[in-house]
Amino acid sequence: MTRSIPALIHPSLLVWARKNAGLRPEEAAAKAGINPQTLQEWEAGTDRPSIAQLRKLGEVYKRPLAVFFLPEPPKGFDPQREFRRLAGISPQAESPKLRLALRMALLRREVAREIYERLGEPIPAVTASVHPAEDPEIVGQRLRDLLGITWQTQVEWPNPYAALNGWRDAIERVGVLVFQTGGVDLKEMRGTGISSGPLPVILLNNADAPHGRIFTLLHEFVHILLANGGHRTSVMEGKRFPEDQVLENASNRFAAAALMPKSELLAEASEYPKIFNGEERELRRLANRIKASPEAILRRLVSLHRVPADVYERKRKAWLEHPWFPSPQSEGGPPIETKVIAAVGRSFVSLILEGYQRNAISSASVSDCLGVQLKYLDRIAGELVT
Repeated sequence: MTRSIPALIHPSLLVWARKNAGLRPEEAAAKAGINPQTLQEWEAGTDRPSIAQLRKLGEVYKRPLAVFFLPEPPKGFDPQREFRRLAGISPQAESPKLRLALRMALLRREVAREIYERLGEPIPAVTASVHPAEDPEIVGQRLRDLLGITWQTQVEWPNPYAALNGWRDAIERVGVLVFQTGGVDLKEMRGTGISSGPLPVILLNNADAPHGRIFTLLHEFVHILLANGGHRTSVMEGKRFPEDQVLENASNRFAAAALMPKSELLAEASEYPKIFNGEERELRRLANRIKASPEAILRRLVSLHRVPADVYERKRKAWLEHPWFPSPQSEGGPPIETKVIAAVGRSFVSLILEGYQRNAISSASVSDCLGVQLKYLDRIAGELVT
């Protein structure tokens, strides 16, 4: 019987792909349907997989076959160092789902850059910057001016999902790609910002409530502006928590001031006086009016010295045990065209469709980037104009 032709690859690529996927050797072997000893021999270089076996590993690691024929493992920016965790959650080994989401975000950005280059169009550039020592109220107003969102617009959005889309569209218009991902535990990530440009990226966890995603979106946008000013997110080492970091604190302050401007918030809060004592019903009413979570509202009022810190801590503890807003359900839901636009954003979808129409991107790349078959493109295009 003729033996399968071995794949002439460097074994370090196999080790890199497995570790980058967040899999232990025994897990990877089980998913690929091979003996762990066989995988160990491939990674040690004492034996080689066939092309068919290598393709199967590529499916397990979510990597194209071609990447295994590189001369050495890719090196460069590692977004996994920068993602935002819930307060008090220490850094830990990232799950395979999170690693895949980060890789897809970077892949989509590279595709977008390539399309702009092939179309001969300039890549949108975010040039605004902020400094962590600036006055939050001044920065907050500057952000709203940059994004073109007025307080009247904010309170007139019919629901928090419309508000999330409004803030997201505004941030995409200034040159940021905003993606959403599912299947990642909120304890691991609420969002991440890849601030290196051109085309910085924000990745949101759609398991979060829309109010929470709005704050995360602004938080990560601030990180991009901080990076533009020369203040990049520092690596979280050991058990150091995000809330202990200077840039995390600055991002929270600036995002809160942008989402809830002082004078407008206090004017609205005066209509719901019981919120200053943490009354749940009035907090919910105000939250639904301004499209910010009750926790963010109370925290902002504490920073403005209008609510005692112990009131906020008491309510926060209660919400940790019983969230005030249920997480979105992944089953069922809107049609596929709505899901695609929610996942990758109107800006990215528009660019992909234009690139495809002008032969700047292949049909296979369109399917890979949007995660759908080509037969849905007309429906997606139609959704963009509604």
